[in-house]
Amino acid sequence: MGDSLGLKTFFSRFDRQVWSLFGASIVSTMGSSLVMTFMSIFMYEKLGMSMTQVGVADFITTIAGAGAAYMGGAFCDIYGRKKILIAGLSLQVLSYILISLSIDAKLTIPFFILALAFNSFNGGIYNTIPSVMIADTVEPSRLVEAYGLIRIGSNLGWVAGPIIGGAFLIFTSYANLFYITALTTFTYLLIAVFGLRDTKPKVVTTRFKLRDIASVARDRPFLAFCLLSLFLIIPYQQMYTLFSVYSSAYVGLDQFWIGVLFAISGMMVVSLQYYISLRVSRYRMTSMIALGALVFALGFGMLSISTAVFMPFIGMAIITTGEMIWSPASSTLQANMSPEKMRGRYFGTNGLMTSIGWAIGPLFGGLLKDSLNSDVPSMWGIVGALFLLCMLGFIFLGRVIPVKMNGSAKMAIKAEVPEKKINA
Repeated sequence: MGDSLGLKTFFSRFDRQVWSLFGASIVSTMGSSLVMTFMSIFMYEKLGMSMTQVGVADFITTIAGAGAAYMGGAFCDIYGRKKILIAGLSLQVLSYILISLSIDAKLTIPFFILALAFNSFNGGIYNTIPSVMIADTVEPSRLVEAYGLIRIGSNLGWVAGPIIGGAFLIFTSYANLFYITALTTFTYLLIAVFGLRDTKPKVVTTRFKLRDIASVARDRPFLAFCLLSLFLIIPYQQMYTLFSVYSSAYVGLDQFWIGVLFAISGMMVVSLQYYISLRVSRYRMTSMIALGALVFALGFGMLSISTAVFMPFIGMAIITTGEMIWSPASSTLQANMSPEKMRGRYFGTNGLMTSIGWAIGPLFGGLLKDSLNSDVPSMWGIVGALFLLCMLGFIFLGRVIPVKMNGSAKMAIKAEVPEKKINA
C-alpha cells in the first residue's frame, strides 16, 4: 500500500500535459532512433559516400531544420503551441514516407539528401515546442525534474529503437524502417491532437517578424548561452556520427551491437536520470552544464586509449552520465532566461543556434576522420579538447547570469533574502 501511495504521489507531481508529452517522447524517439542511429553507416557503407560527404549531407539537412526551428518557435507564440506541433508532425509523416520511396526507387544521392532535408525542415518546425510547453506548464522549482522526466521518456525510446532497428536490418531494408518511423510519428500526432492542450501565452505579437531575432540577440547573456550551446553541440554530435563509424570501422562492432550500445545508454538514463535531475536542481545550472562538458571530455577522450571491443561501452557509459547532467540543466536555464510572452522565439532562437551546431558536427567529424584516417588518439583528443573549452565558457557565463535565472526557485529565494535585509 505504501508503494502504491508513493507511486500515486509521484504521478501527481505533474499534470496530464506533462505525462502526455512524456508518452509522446517515448514514441517519437523510438521511431527516429530506428533509422537515425544507422544513417551514417547507411550512407558510408551502402551508398559509398566518404565520411566528408556524409558530413556535408548532414550539414545540408540540418541547416534546413535550423531556420524552421526559429519559425516554429515564433509561430507557436502567435498561433498556439498545439497548432504548430500538429502541422509539423503531419508534414513529417509525409517526409518519412518520401524517404522510404526514394530508397526503394534507388534515386540518386542528391534526391536522397533532398528528401532528408525536407524531413529535417519539418522536424525543426515542432522540435522545440514540447520544451516550450513544459516551461509554460511546470512551476520553476520543478523544471529540472520535468525536463529530466522527458529525457527518461526519450531514452525509453532509445532502449527499444536501436535494438529493433538493428534486428530488423538483418532481414529487411532501410526503406522499411522509414515506413515504421512514419507510423510512430503518426502515433505522436494522435497524442498531440487528443492528449495535449494549448499553452499559448495571453499577451503575444500578432505577426511573424524576422527582426524579432535581433531583439532576442540583444539579450547578451542569452545570446552567449546560445553560442556556447552551439559550440558544445559540435563535439557532442560525434556520438551520433563519428562514434558509430568508430565502433563499426575501427572496433569491428556490427549493426546489432551498435544498436545494443545505444540501448545501454538509454537504459542508464531511464534508471538514473530522475535521481540525477534532483541533484542537479540543487546547484547553478551553468555549473552543472560545465560539469557535464568535463564528463563528456573524459568519455570521448577515453576512446583514444585503444580500439578494444569494450572501449565503446565504457565511453558510452561516461558520455551518458555527462548527458544526464547537461541536458536538464541546459533546458532549465533556457526556460529561466526566456520571458513568457516571447518564450517560443527564445526557444526557437536557441533551436536555430544549436541546429547550426548539429549541422557543423557531422561535417567536422567527417573532415576529422578523413584527414586523420587511422590516428584514433588524435581524433578523440581534439573532440575532448573542445569540450574543455566549452566548460570554461559556461563557468564564465555563470558569473554574469543572475542567480534567480541560474538556479532553482529555492536558490533564487535565498539570493533575495540579503537584499531584503539591506533594504530594511
